Amino acid sequence: MKEVSYVMIKPEFANYPEVITEVEKRLTTAGLTIEEKGQIRYSEESAKKHYVAHVGKDFYPELEKYITSDVAYGMVVSGENAIAKIRELVGATKNPAEGTIRFDIPKQLGLELRITQNVIHASDCPESAKLEISIFHNILQSEKANEFIK
Repeated sequence: MKEVSYVMIKPEFANYPEVITEVEKRLTTAGLTIEEKGQIRYSEESAKKHYVAHVGKDFYPELEKYITSDVAYGMVVSGENAIAKIRELVGATKNPAEGTIRFDIPKQLGLELRITQNVIHASDCPESAKLEISIFHNILQSEKANEFIK
């Protein structure tokens, strides 16, 4: 079944062009299509909407601080069973396997594996994808409007 999902390279890692290139390559090599992409910056409000399932958890303040600390790189990705394929490519949040994005990229950059401040986010279900894509679009529109006003 064709699905649409959302992928975000998180702050810190979004500042490395080679990380963006590597993630895009892995997605397209897996037969997925990147429909839209762009650099964005999450506000506290958009972070709370994006991570609504985690607001109130003990790790959320650290996650919000990280996600709002710098620019991120968002992508709308489509393809057959896109959500499951992407999540397999991304790997687990805790103890990701070698060969996954969450394991390989920090190692390539000489960084430690981290749970909260990891490389990438990927939607976990169609409902999350729909919400996260709408947040991505809202941020893009807001940033374009701000550029126009300047």
